[in-house]
Amino acid sequence: MDDVANTFRIAAQYRQRFGRDVVVDLVGYRKMGHNELDQPSYTQPLMYAIVKGMNPVRNVYRDQLINEGIPEATLAAIDTETQRQLEEAYQKSKNLEFDAEDWVDAKWEEIKDPEKYGLLKDTGVDLADLREIGNKITNLPPEGNFHPKIAKIFEDRNKAINSGKGIDWGTAESLAFATLINEGNHVRISGQDVERGTFSHRHAHVFHQDRDGFYVPINAIAGENSQRTFIASNSHLSEYAVLGFEQGYAQSDPSTLVLWEAQFGDFANGAQIMIDQFITSGESKWNVKSGLVMLLPHGYDGAGPEHSSSRIERFLQLNDADDYPPPADRPEAKIVESMNFSLAQCTTAAQFFHLLRR
Repeated sequence: MDDVANTFRIAAQYRQRFGRDVVVDLVGYRKMGHNELDQPSYTQPLMYAIVKGMNPVRNVYRDQLINEGIPEATLAAIDTETQRQLEEAYQKSKNLEFDAEDWVDAKWEEIKDPEKYGLLKDTGVDLADLREIGNKITNLPPEGNFHPKIAKIFEDRNKAINSGKGIDWGTAESLAFATLINEGNHVRISGQDVERGTFSHRHAHVFHQDRDGFYVPINAIAGENSQRTFIASNSHLSEYAVLGFEQGYAQSDPSTLVLWEAQFGDFANGAQIMIDQFITSGESKWNVKSGLVMLLPHGYDGAGPEHSSSRIERFLQLNDADDYPPPADRPEAKIVESMNFSLAQCTTAAQFFHLLRR
């Protein structure tokens, strides 16, 4: 028992000091099987014949403490007090009522309920601010040696920013991310090839051609050593694992715009368990809120039996909105915000800009 406690204490201290993950391989067993009503000897007779004859860990540890000089009366007093506390809690549980909102994380309490606090915030940005931010994120550093085609893309983006014409999807997305960071938020996106973008449309990382490394244009807004940063992280081909990580990140920090991009819409197939079990129904089951955004490109419809479509119909089936058209006495915006998730199909770069900011 002491070894187990010390192991976890050391793991926690290591993680806090060095900021690295720790995996503890703890081997245990269930004396009663799945639960007290289970009968594990149905399928594991030899194993549970051994388990049945084992001295419980609690008794082993108790004997150890007595041998080390702790009075048996002291341990008996601990038993009595523990039993009293458990019985008291059990009796209280019979009449205790829980409000789901009591379980909301403190950070999420700052996110106001549109049912109580009015309509959604305007997602527009002043034109002068857009141009100032746009110039910062479209001007590559002159001392860098970048691929000529990439340099041309950013040159064209800069012209579009200053003329107000020809804003493409990548530019609109970058503007959305940069303006959110400028307002004090954090932005992270992961998925397959998100640094470049599936269709070479993003170029969040611009790679040096004469040395290792890259430049992140959007972080020109954040400044050095800022907590308000933009992160684009290429991930491996386990959509289930990556989307699960991002869902957890989105739950823990509502001030971060967290995005997961499927390289093609059908790549959500590998993440479908996470979508069904946690994203679609997590708030209903556990009152766990999340602002996760899933980007599902599906513009190559017809390019293959399972490699071209995000299958919008399956997400519509997972939506819990049952009251459309909206009743006359309820603004549609409130209905949208009370759904388990919103599904949006963009047709213009401007729509994408406002959606990301919302």
